[in-house]
Parts: sequence; structure tokens; C-alpha cells
Amino acid sequence: MCLIATTLAFGQTTSQPILKDSVQKRTDNTISLEEVIVTANKLEQKQSSTGKVVTVINAATLQANAGRTIAQILNEQAGLYLPGSLSNAGTVPSIYMRGASSGRTLILIDGMPVGDPSMISNEFDLNLVPLYLIERIEILKGAQSTLYGSDAIGGVINIITKNKSIPNFSGDFSTGSYGTRKINLQHSNTIGKLNYAVGFGNEAATGFSSATDITGKNNFDKDGYKNNNWFANINYAINQNWNAKVSTHQTSYNADIDYGAFKDDKDEKFNNTTKMTGLVLKYKKEKSIFQFQYQLSTQDRQYKNDSLDRKYTIFEDNQYIGKSHFADAFYSTPLSKNIQWILGGDFRYGSFHQTYVSLSKYGPYNDNFKDTFQYQTALYSSLLINDASNKWLLELGGRLNKHSRYGANQTFTISPSYKLNRQVRLMASASTGYKAPSLYQLSNNDALKPEQSFNTEIGIEYNNNTVFARGVYYNRTIDNGIDYNYIDYNFFNYIRQKVNGTELEFNWKANEKNNISLNYTLMNGQETNQNRVTTTDTITYKYLLKRPKNTAGIQWSFQPSPKLNVSIAARYISKRYDVGGYATEDVILKSYTLLNAHIQYSIHKHFIVYADGQNLGNTVFNEINGYNAMGRMLMIGLRIK
Repeated sequence: MCLIATTLAFGQTTSQPILKDSVQKRTDNTISLEEVIVTANKLEQKQSSTGKVVTVINAATLQANAGRTIAQILNEQAGLYLPGSLSNAGTVPSIYMRGASSGRTLILIDGMPVGDPSMISNEFDLNLVPLYLIERIEILKGAQSTLYGSDAIGGVINIITKNKSIPNFSGDFSTGSYGTRKINLQHSNTIGKLNYAVGFGNEAATGFSSATDITGKNNFDKDGYKNNNWFANINYAINQNWNAKVSTHQTSYNADIDYGAFKDDKDEKFNNTTKMTGLVLKYKKEKSIFQFQYQLSTQDRQYKNDSLDRKYTIFEDNQYIGKSHFADAFYSTPLSKNIQWILGGDFRYGSFHQTYVSLSKYGPYNDNFKDTFQYQTALYSSLLINDASNKWLLELGGRLNKHSRYGANQTFTISPSYKLNRQVRLMASASTGYKAPSLYQLSNNDALKPEQSFNTEIGIEYNNNTVFARGVYYNRTIDNGIDYNYIDYNFFNYIRQKVNGTELEFNWKANEKNNISLNYTLMNGQETNQNRVTTTDTITYKYLLKRPKNTAGIQWSFQPSPKLNVSIAARYISKRYDVGGYATEDVILKSYTLLNAHIQYSIHKHFIVYADGQNLGNTVFNEINGYNAMGRMLMIGLRIK
């Protein structure tokens, strides 16, 4: 379901604790919600004071989805589709926001980019962020390259980690289908001017076969998954204006994988260890803010195949090492009563190297790809202008990038919004986006050009004490898009991609015990690209691979008693096309509808038991051609607070 920023949490009712980003206020006859605080423009501000289309998934919502993954929760949002989120545990999900290809949605953790330079499109693996680590998620739709730089063509997902200042101990223990087991423990406390939050988690699953056995006779083995992770966030209030934060997060997981679509492998494994360490120094006095932040990320990925069941290759060891540096500083101050100015700059550096060793009947083979790197510097600025009556708001922004390989480029954003009255707001935007080729792509073809996009959107939003509704139309054109070429097995720039669509979101707080949410997304896409059948000419496809034209969801949350919360939801995904193979027509993946439910009961103020069910109808479906998706998934758990 779509979780709308100013509505109740998914599966959450009024008796449950609601945190800062969704504070409830009670009146005589209704329950209303105070304004949500977001950081869409790098500043804490009310959602109604930004013209951006923002969705917030708050802490209560995340707790009400215990037993699931962050990818599965994002997969239920309007305008988002994540194939792989319902596949076997350990599958790296793609992120398609408003139809933009994988790697075109920028992932932030606490406002800092976390792409992996050793991945094909600099993507970020969402398996590296366990759900218990997250305080809330902000989703910004549409190109955000002006403030957030490269990779933000489809939008931005900002994952904000836990950083509580109140003394707290909590834990979560759950088990369920496919041998799934999840355990996590967290603790936070305050000592004078210092507060901290620490935690660790462990997940494991025996899983099911990742690849589809179309004959049903080949005895494909189950592909297991193990994940260990920990985090620490430390804040220190230097004085009333200055604050310092240090954070570190490490995740290490391994997953059994198969040889490919429809092909089993009994002894191939994938390991990923990622470490992220960051520093934030912030000054705030009245409406003036200065912030400096730095983060170092390292990635160590390994594919190891000791293939005794293979006829040709009997051993492979493929290892990727990636490293990223990110530094950003900005200053924001009011130029007048109605104008807020933001001026900042950032630096991004990425490097990776690869080693490959194999042994086959043809003999040994070794390849060592030398270190490669690229970096970008940028200067950006934004003006937030509103009138004295606070009815209209205009956001103007621009960014100048200087890329180590491609030189200078510019992006801009114009985003006006206008309040017709207290309940109704109109909003629009026009923006450009930019994405440089990844290091992995350049290591195969150093003649690649950067992608460039132009984006527009227009929408209307209604919000009163009990109803939130939003409708948005968007349009995006990408030139010089990057794809994979089946002629010479290399990356290339295709001609153009065009996408337009409509997102409809609705939430009704019927009374204290009942809440209903609905969403619908229509996405029309076409791409002028290489002909995937002949592989020798150009063709315009009237669809985008793996991305559905229609998605819809409905969810009902209710509270039969003060201690019991229940939610029931259904999600519809229309047919999609996927690659059928080399020089083969694309195949159609059938539409499907999934029924989900969640129930939780407070047996004591410190203990909550819950049960979560996905695909309760045991629907057979595919997210990716040649690979299985989960059947009925049941999880039961205990939460200690």
C-alpha cells in the first residue's frame, strides 16, 4: 500500500505510539495529524512547505511491517516497483521509480549517498539495511539532481537510521516459512550531552530454489541465506548551537545462488560485506544552518563457484572491491522574511578493482582488472520563496557539476506550489537530471556518454482532519540511456526513453478504529533501443522491461480492541515484459494479485506478539523470467520494549 506522509501508519491505529514524524492531535470528534517534518530540501521543514512529491514511511509503519524487508515495504508504494523483493532471500532487488531503470534512483542513508561503484549501475543493495535499523524513510519522486547530484533521475529514497535520545532497550525475535529466522537487539541512552543508539541483528533462511525448474524433475536445491549486521550512532551536543554525530554500520551476508535463469547450481555462493562510517557536524541558530558531513563506504563482493556438478568450468572465484568517499557542506540562511537560501558543495569519489580466477577443462585462467576511479565536485544553490500569506511557494535551484572524465554539466529545478485553501494545494515542477556511466560500465566501454533527463510533473493534494488524497501526472525523457548490447556483449548508449504516468493516492481515517488506504499507478513507457531479436537494427519498444503498466493496492487497518491491531491488504501488478533470451522475442510475465495481512497484540506494555502473512492465497507468479518468487509466507514474532 501507499503510505502517505500525513496519514496513519500502515497497520497502525490511534492507541499505538506515533513518533515525531507523525504526531497525532485529538479533537472532540476527530483525530487529526500534525504536519509531517521532512528533509526533502536538506532542511527540516513541514511537508506542506515544499513543492516536492514526498512520501514518509514512519517508525510506527515499519514496526507494523515487522517480519518483512525494506524492499518489500518500498515495493508497495505508489510509483515504485522492485522486482526481486519477493524473490528468494539474498536476491538483490532492482529499484524502478516512475519507470526509471535500475541505478537511477539515488539511495541515501542519513542524507549521504551509498551507491556501490563495483555494481553495474552503481546500485545499492537493500539487503544491507535491516529493517530494525531504520527510524523512517522519505521518498522524493522526480529528478532530484540539483540538490543530490548524479543517479537521482527517478528520485531519491532517504533511509534515516535510529538515533533515539531516550533510554530504551528493545528486541525482536521472529520465525516463519522457508526456515526464516530473524533476531535483533537495540539499546539507546543519554549520558549528559551525549546520546547513543546501538544494535545488532542476525537473519537466516533455508529459502527455496532461486531458479525455476520448468520440468519439475531436475531436483533443484534450496538456496539459503545468512546475514549478520550491527550499527552504532553517537550524538554529542557541543553547545546549544553545535552538534556532532558519528555513525558506523556493517553488514555481511552470504547467499546461495543459481547458475542463471532456469538453471540450478548446487555450490555457487555470493558474499557481500559492506562498511559505512560517517561524521556529521551541524550548527543551527534560529533559521541559519551550517552542516558538514563525510562518509566512507567499502564494499567487498565475491562470487565463488566450486562447480563439481558442471561439465566445463569446475571452479570460479570472482571478487569485486569498491570504495566510496562522500563529503558535503552547505549553509542555509534567510535572505528576508520570505526567502530561504541554500548554498553548498559536495565531493564524490568512487573506485573499484576486480580479480577473477577460474579452472576448466581448458586449463586455468586469471584476470586482474587494475584499480579504476572517478570523482565529481559540485556547487549547488537553492532559493525557497513564499509570500506573506503563505499561499504560494517557489523553489528555484541549480547545480554545477565537474566530472573527472566528462567535465562540467548543469542541472536545474523549478518547483512552484499554491494553496487554494487550507485543504487543497496545487504543485508542479520542471527539472533536469544527470547520471554518469558507472565504473563497471566504463571498464567495458570507455566511450560511453552520460545520461541526461528532462522531467515535468503537475499535481493536486487534498488534506483535512480525516482524508488525504493526492493525484500527480509526470513526464520524463532520457537521452543517451545506457543499456547492454547483445551484438558485441558490451554497454552502449541507446537513443531515447520516454515515460509518463499518473499516481493516485487516498487515505481515509474513518474513525478511531478504522483506516482505509488506496493507491493506483499508471506508467506508460517507450524506448528507442537495439532490436533484441535481430540485434542489428533499432526499434522503438512500447513498453519497459520488467516494469508493469498498472499497479494498485488497497489496505484496511482496524483496531478491534485497545490491545489488538489488524490490517488486511491486497496488491495488484499487471503483466510485464522480460528478456526471453539471446535473439529471442521478449516474454510476457503474467499479472498477479497478492493478499497480505498483519496482526499484533500487546500482551503487556513491554511485550507485543505479532503475525505477518504475505501471499496468503499462495499465488504462483514471477518477478523475473526464469526465477521463482515466494509462495505463502508466514512469520510470527515477539517484540520486547
